[in-house]
Amino acid sequence: MLITIVIPAYNEEKRIIPTLKSIVSYFSDKKIPHEIIISDDGSSDNTVKIATDLKTSYPQISVFSLNKNSGKGKAVREGMIRGKGDYILFMDADSSTSIEEFEKFMPLIYRSKDIIMGTRKSKGAQIIEHQPFLREFLGKGFTWFSNIMTGAHVSDFTCGFKCFSKKAVNDIFKKALIDDWSFDAEILFLAKRMGYEIIEVPVVWKNDRATKVRLVRDTLHSLRGLVRIRRQALKGSYR
Repeated sequence: MLITIVIPAYNEEKRIIPTLKSIVSYFSDKKIPHEIIISDDGSSDNTVKIATDLKTSYPQISVFSLNKNSGKGKAVREGMIRGKGDYILFMDADSSTSIEEFEKFMPLIYRSKDIIMGTRKSKGAQIIEHQPFLREFLGKGFTWFSNIMTGAHVSDFTCGFKCFSKKAVNDIFKKALIDDWSFDAEILFLAKRMGYEIIEVPVVWKNDRATKVRLVRDTLHSLRGLVRIRRQALKGSYR
């Protein structure tokens, strides 16, 4: 079984090396065939050069770069579609959810479950370092509103640790349209619409204080994105 790991990256020159090395070490130790795709969102720093240089030592790494900064949703989508794995996981470049948490996904993968996602908000999850109060509060509000708008009925839309079978990737990500932070809600809306079972797994998570989320702007964009999802569905854009 081949596992693809997609890492959306925007100006991650300071964090990309330890994340890549931890992924390679994890899968190599377990002798699991894997590929890693760095899906660069038009970085202006040395992210692409650093990741490309690592290919010399780790040939399972490939790098794809968007022509301009277009949004995490587009970076994830482009990386997922390019993945060759039987299962394709996307995770954040800061390893806020460590690759070791993938161990919890493996029994479900062997049972051929199509969509497995990490959650910070259900029993058994562990948060080592919390987000600031306002971010957590707005996150809860976004989850509540997202469930109303999408009908996905999940506890954590935005945990950046989600795994899909290749079939689910082809069905869902090729229809997805949203490029910004509300892309998580869109792909779960599409999954629910197509009848996929969504399985949440409690994970260990740690806040990264160097987050690139701009709270007010990105929250407003995400809320507008939820409205767009419903509007696009009514227009038939997802057919």
